[in-house]
Amino acid sequence: MKKTLTYLIASIAFIVLSGTAMAQEGLTPFVGSTHVYSVDADDATNNTLEWSVVEGTPGNDYTISDGDTETATVLWKTAGTYKLQFSETAIETGCITTKEVTIVVGENTFDVSTSNPLATCNAADGQVNYASNDATTSIKFTVNMATGTAGFNPNWEITFTLSPGTGATIANVAASEGTLSGSGPYTITGITSATGTGTVDITMDVTGDIYTVLDVDLEITSATELTYKTSDVDSDDWTAIQTINAIPNTSEIRAN
Repeated sequence: MKKTLTYLIASIAFIVLSGTAMAQEGLTPFVGSTHVYSVDADDATNNTLEWSVVEGTPGNDYTISDGDTETATVLWKTAGTYKLQFSETAIETGCITTKEVTIVVGENTFDVSTSNPLATCNAADGQVNYASNDATTSIKFTVNMATGTAGFNPNWEITFTLSPGTGATIANVAASEGTLSGSGPYTITGITSATGTGTVDITMDVTGDIYTVLDVDLEITSATELTYKTSDVDSDDWTAIQTINAIPNTSEIRAN
């Protein structure tokens, strides 16, 4: 009877472990993602609990936090197939129950990118007898995200800087999605996604001389999906420049 009860408890623990991991996509994580794995131990207070990974090197291929409790947090660092084990050792007898799941860590496909918007004329363009040497022009940068998996739709965030060129000033920075904070660097968090992709527009007003070419540089400094804390796979498409073209410096009409 005791053996049957022990087996039943162990089976329940295995079901909880497998179900939790599967629900969190922890069985097929990205490189750089953090996942939580848990069991219901028979006696978490008195027995010895231990999480371990059979393959790989701790610190290089993975990092386990809270490895002696019912719940462990694992950061996966290297692609490959691993066996994640949990063991519970009875304090009185030294008998051990060991549970194991296979984790297949795939290459990171989470990618955030931006590109140069089309050059635009300043706000004085085409206006009759424009009365000032300065104009305020609204511009927009678009930042795109792709997870690489249509069914993976996390919220995500970016941190970025804005650098106006000589003679330009910026104001009224806003985001079309998520929550914007900061005054340089800026952070937008809670950006949504669907079918594996997401987009956020960053808008602002740029003021400067109408007869001078102005520009604003956008540089993303970090990008992270918020479900498993996966960082962008690379940073090779994190910069963009918006050019605001000058209008011709034409004199007033003279009459003879």
